Amino acid sequence: MAFIYPFRGFRYNKDIAGDLNQVIAQPYDKTTPPMQDEYYRRSPFNVVRITLNIEKRKNPDTEYPEAGAVFRQWIRQRVLEQDSLPAIYAYHQEYAVEGSRKLQKGFVALLDLKNPGAGIIPHEQTLAAPKQDRLQLIRSIEGNEDLIYMLYSDDLLTVNGAMDKSISGRAPEIDVSDEYGARHRLWAITDSVVIQNIQNHMKPRELFIADGHHRFETSVNYVKECEQRHWRPSATESFDKRMVAFINIADGVTILPTHRLVRDLPSFDVRSFLNDAKEHFSVETVPSAKELQRKMKEEQDGHVFGFYPAGLKQFYLLRLTEKPQGDADELQRLDVSILHTLLLEKCLGIDEHHLEAQAHVDYEREPEACIRLVDEKKYQAAFFQNPPTAEQMQRIASLGRRMPQKSTDFYPKLLTGLIFMKMEIEKK
Repeated sequence: MAFIYPFRGFRYNKDIAGDLNQVIAQPYDKTTPPMQDEYYRRSPFNVVRITLNIEKRKNPDTEYPEAGAVFRQWIRQRVLEQDSLPAIYAYHQEYAVEGSRKLQKGFVALLDLKNPGAGIIPHEQTLAAPKQDRLQLIRSIEGNEDLIYMLYSDDLLTVNGAMDKSISGRAPEIDVSDEYGARHRLWAITDSVVIQNIQNHMKPRELFIADGHHRFETSVNYVKECEQRHWRPSATESFDKRMVAFINIADGVTILPTHRLVRDLPSFDVRSFLNDAKEHFSVETVPSAKELQRKMKEEQDGHVFGFYPAGLKQFYLLRLTEKPQGDADELQRLDVSILHTLLLEKCLGIDEHHLEAQAHVDYEREPEACIRLVDEKKYQAAFFQNPPTAEQMQRIASLGRRMPQKSTDFYPKLLTGLIFMKMEIEKK
């Protein structure tokens, strides 16, 4: 069962913060150093000063004292103001992908972290370093400044229908666009009857973490830490709940691929790699990145991968010649699993221990960025893959299995800075 709650969120005071387009940001793990610099330049109130304060550059192991101080100062100075009534917040994302416009509807509420029957199912493995980093931040700010992307399934779209009726004809409280052209709108729903209906409908739902595995596990660990200190929640908004965005998978979601960049291999040789790869793959040279992407999309059910090594200005299409064995489970049939086991591990020696240690492999969503970084000799090669489907992710998670890290890239991202939750804690 999933227990959700309305809450009194903190939102930017436009009279002080100004244009809200200047204060929002992409999630911390999608914010590159140049993006961080740009967010700092845009506004003295940009949320990046909390979610990824520049103090991280000075001290990679920072406990984020400046971020916590900024959060508290903004509340004192009314840069952030708390809503007067508890609300569930309808959240619409309008975006373009592959030439067509789409609308994704969801809502933001607090999720109970202590209920053992919550049925929250992760689908990706996590890494220790990001969890420690986020734990340092949550300790400092004692709040949530960003959203976790949670999926549920309801073919009847009951919650979406209830929210559509509630917000019909109303202007949104927040209406902003991000740097990728996606439009984000937020409405506060305070009608107690509508809220109760949404709560009742969500109780039997199974929840799947789409994005934010590290942050979710960190929030659960923080609950345990607070309880060990004998702290108690003193309001609905506290450490025993987490601010989450809920999206109905039956309404359609967009998953983009996350590509792999390889670095620092001491004996990397392109010809040797291609010769080793031929044990399991056919190798075809492709004249351009555009042609590679076209072929990969056409053959997305056939386990195909792109390969672009440094120095050659040559693209390769790798087709798996021996299909996964009949007894292979859903996880083993995933492209990302095949990429990791047959190409990275078997051909290059990059095993799970290297991946967990974040050695030799980095991740990038944009193919153009991968190509540029390889051309600049910052990486030895790029591997391109097709994305998994939401149905594959859901089936694997339901079996209690976890996909490799960075297997999915849900788009568009949930913006950081739309709404905040400040924890009320009774400390002994």
